[in-house]
Amino acid sequence: MIANARMYSVSAQASDAWRTLLMTVAQRAGVALDYVEHDAPAPIRELWERDDCACVLMCGYPFATAPVRYRLLAAPVPDLPRYGGLPRYFSEFIVRADASCTSLAQTFGTRLACMLPESNSGYNAPRRYLMEFGLVDGALYLPTDQPTPTPHDVIDAVIAGRAEVGVVDSYVLDLLRLHAPERMAELRTLAVTHGAPIPPLVASPGIDEGIAERLRVALLRAHRDPDCADAFATLRLSRFAAVVPGDYDRLVRWANEADRAGIALTASHPVAHTFDRLL
Repeated sequence: MIANARMYSVSAQASDAWRTLLMTVAQRAGVALDYVEHDAPAPIRELWERDDCACVLMCGYPFATAPVRYRLLAAPVPDLPRYGGLPRYFSEFIVRADASCTSLAQTFGTRLACMLPESNSGYNAPRRYLMEFGLVDGALYLPTDQPTPTPHDVIDAVIAGRAEVGVVDSYVLDLLRLHAPERMAELRTLAVTHGAPIPPLVASPGIDEGIAERLRVALLRAHRDPDCADAFATLRLSRFAAVVPGDYDRLVRWANEADRAGIALTASHPVAHTFDRLL
């Protein structure tokens, strides 16, 4: 059985902290786990499709729409004030720090770096957010020349000028603000979406429920374990919280609402008339 935290292993420090934290949790639970690497460009879905995942971070939208039911363990709670002590996160629309735009509407019609449709933070949450601008049947942005399937790809595209704006998970950005401040100094945030349930730690459907429960209990107690303290500080986490499958249903609703409205994030011919109304 394996553990993995690729979704939030966004720096060398974060990666080491996740390994230490999850392997300590496994030890406390009395469960033998191997911490495996599954780095980009390997598709992250290939990780989730393994049948031996015992403690793996998974995006909430694929979790909620999976044809099989993964076993929920717990969800991380970032310790920054904007998270309100809850297992949630946001999506941030980012631009270069030297960009002339001062509002999100001023970026409409430019190139947007986004992730795959299976991503909540990098696709569906921002798509739902754009509905608030009155968008129906179309897109407000042009696509990038090359796909940007990971948060680092999105950030790279914006910094390099291959996209004027990008969308990235706020917790990813907060970790980078801590561990890569020079890189983050090249960016600024124009808009932030509504909060969403943060990606949880899950086990594959075939993992024994007794094993899942031992890991669940150990995760919920980890913030009181002195051997986990340094990892929690490195990851800007306060604790792990209990979650239930229904917590992630809103992500499906958001995607369905955007689907019914005919909204895409990018298109080769964005709806130009909307720009005139919004600018």
